[in-house]
Amino acid sequence: MERDYDIFERLPDDSVRCLVRVHGTLHVHSVLEARGKQTTNECFARDVRTSEIFARVNHKTAQRAQLLKELRRHR
Repeated sequence: MERDYDIFERLPDDSVRCLVRVHGTLHVHSVLEARGKQTTNECFARDVRTSEIFARVNHKTAQRAQLLKELRRHR
């Protein structure tokens, strides 16, 4: 049985926006890759039934950007 996944984007203010629902694990990676090329924000897929995070893109890029933002703020 194929699962459904919600694709989310974590915005710079740390809020999360649901972008789309994807049916089947085969489509998750292509949708995440495409979205990851459009933004530097972290994007991730979450299993609708179990709420487990299945895959992520731009995770390190988003963490680095947040760290730099905090460092600039504390100067």
